[in-house]
Amino acid sequence: MRNRERVMLGSAAVLVAAFIAVAPWPSREASSPAAAPPVTNAGPGPVTAAQVSPKRAVPVRTPDPAPPHATVVPPSPGDVPPEPEVANAPPQQNDPIEEERPQTARWKLEKTEHIATLLGRDVTRLEGERQEAKSRGDKARVEQVDALLQRHRVRLDELREEARTLAEAARNEPSEP
Repeated sequence: MRNRERVMLGSAAVLVAAFIAVAPWPSREASSPAAAPPVTNAGPGPVTAAQVSPKRAVPVRTPDPAPPHATVVPPSPGDVPPEPEVANAPPQQNDPIEEERPQTARWKLEKTEHIATLLGRDVTRLEGERQEAKSRGDKARVEQVDALLQRHRVRLDELREEARTLAEAARNEPSEP
């Protein structure tokens, strides 16, 4: 609400300043002489043309032609030109969409193990970052990395436990046809 009030107050100040700046201007009606009689033209008088000496002709320089908007590449031997589009062409057949495979316990196990591997790499990287920050004496960064390490290790333990249960389920699952 505070920003809104500032914007409204600023807008009002601009409007007042504009009004004050425009107020002293004379209006159009006051500047046109209303009491002056209209001037009538008595008729065309003799008009004489002024003598103009011819100027030296300066060659006109034409601007350079604009570069083409598209680059045209000549076809190489063996290229087949595209067929021209037809106004009422029949609809093209799309490739069939493969059915989504069922998310079996084996599939979930593979994905969980992959995520655990990536998280393990992150833990290793963070441990290295922690050592670097500790050697530099950057206590704030050490605390940040410690918090991240703690979260990652908890999540890694959860993933390993989930992988164990999925491994048992994958052993009991029938093999794919």
